[in-house]
Amino acid sequence: MVAHGAMATATKVENELQHYVPLGSIVMCVDPYANKIEGELVAMDEPTGMIIIKSVSTDQKEDLTVLNRELLTEFEVKKYAPNNQRGAFMPEKIVSESAVRKAISEKEEAINRVGPKDVSLAGRELFKVINKTYTNLEWRGNVIQGLDGDFFVHPPYKSSDVKGNTEDAVARIKKVVDKFHQDFLKKHGPQSDS
Repeated sequence: MVAHGAMATATKVENELQHYVPLGSIVMCVDPYANKIEGELVAMDEPTGMIIIKSVSTDQKEDLTVLNRELLTEFEVKKYAPNNQRGAFMPEKIVSESAVRKAISEKEEAINRVGPKDVSLAGRELFKVINKTYTNLEWRGNVIQGLDGDFFVHPPYKSSDVKGNTEDAVARIKKVVDKFHQDFLKKHGPQSDS
């Protein structure tokens, strides 16, 4: 266990030890942005690794700060609460199976939007640009595809690489691709992988 007043770097092992800090303890921690938060530990959610610290701001208002223990760079117990006087840990929220499936689906969708690892920087950036105006978009291997089948952008992702079933959509995407490459060239210079 982290000794009273001892500073601890929040490694995975030490985060495991923090599970035993009683609610009501006065703690100080530093988040990944070097913000120092000091106050009373009022809640801890074991499954997510989240903690809530109640502190008083300079204008004497109470602030609640939610933090992920895994991301803390420092954690110190200033004063232990005797016998967990604030009560039990936060009760676990019952999560429906459909909510879990939806969350997994959203994560998979977000991962698919990143694109395959062998796609060039230009290809990834172009996907983001097209996705701003055409949200029905996905990767099919290393090909950017409109889900309605309107267009496909093949590597190396130039306007001449835009193909599709709808002439209007292909023309619009070609304009987006040309503008993207002009801006990309200004920002990154000539790229051999574009």
